[in-house]
Amino acid sequence: MLALDDRTGNILTTIAVFIAVVVCAFVARATLVVFVLAMLVAYLLEPIVRGVEHLLPRVKHARGVSIALVYAIGTLLIVAVGYAAAPTFADQIRRIDAALPDLAARVNRSSIGDHGDLVAAAGARAAQAAAAAVEDVAWLLMVPILAIFFLENRTAFLDNAVDLVARRGDRAAAKRTVQQVDQALAEYTRAQLILAGLSALFYGVSMAVLGFPYPLALGVAGGLLEFVPVIGWIAATIAILTSGWLAQAHWIWMAVLIGTWRIVQNFVNSPWVMGDRLEMEPIAVLFALMVGGQLGGLAGVILSVPAVAVFRIVGRQRASREAPRPIAVLKP
Repeated sequence: MLALDDRTGNILTTIAVFIAVVVCAFVARATLVVFVLAMLVAYLLEPIVRGVEHLLPRVKHARGVSIALVYAIGTLLIVAVGYAAAPTFADQIRRIDAALPDLAARVNRSSIGDHGDLVAAAGARAAQAAAAAVEDVAWLLMVPILAIFFLENRTAFLDNAVDLVARRGDRAAAKRTVQQVDQALAEYTRAQLILAGLSALFYGVSMAVLGFPYPLALGVAGGLLEFVPVIGWIAATIAILTSGWLAQAHWIWMAVLIGTWRIVQNFVNSPWVMGDRLEMEPIAVLFALMVGGQLGGLAGVILSVPAVAVFRIVGRQRASREAPRPIAVLKP
């Protein structure tokens, strides 16, 4: 009969628990992505909420009031921008609707005769992609709602995390680890904000040079969509190229520029900015993004860099605890 000692049993148990956690995370990746995005939005809004809270020192439940004020002002700004852009958006929709019959007729004449099966397959794939995008958007609508709970209970979440990590009274080390993880997630959010700003600047300047309509509005929208990996920049590209095509601008050159920009953003800017903020090597960030996208798709891209940063911090803290401490020698 095979007997296992305590050390081997602990190792096997740890491996089994790790595999179970990975499997559960993969199965529930959509929910996990929503919660992670909500947490990142909370990190993005935390400085603003804290600043408003400092302006309301004597107000009862100042934290909740500050969150409500930030959300109310943000909602008013979004409504104001939407109201100002509504006539333009409606005109764009009418022009698209008027141009669709002619575009469909040209596509039919050029491809249906000889490649009917390919066109049908492409249409089916497009319908599936559209359905998946609608489902993802429905999930993303939960992000700002969940961010409220993260903002309201931030202190309680951090204290609970310290209690969970602390072992045998080593609360100081656990608190230090949780603080470093909290700081890393905040830096990751700031890195995403920097990347979004770079994309907004690129889109705005490129569209202004090529004679696109509404370069400022579309540039800001493209920058904001940078927070949603993969889907965000695709949606921004479709909106920008459609507006250029309707305005008879140089949309082909814009497509070339966007393709070049995505290469620079994904393989140069993102590794360097995130690596600098998270104190990670750019090649490690790039490797994490590529592996995460390969294993988990959109969820893997979103979770890869924060997960690697957290594992790095936890491993470093554990190594520092297990390192032999020098023995002080007192002279007589």
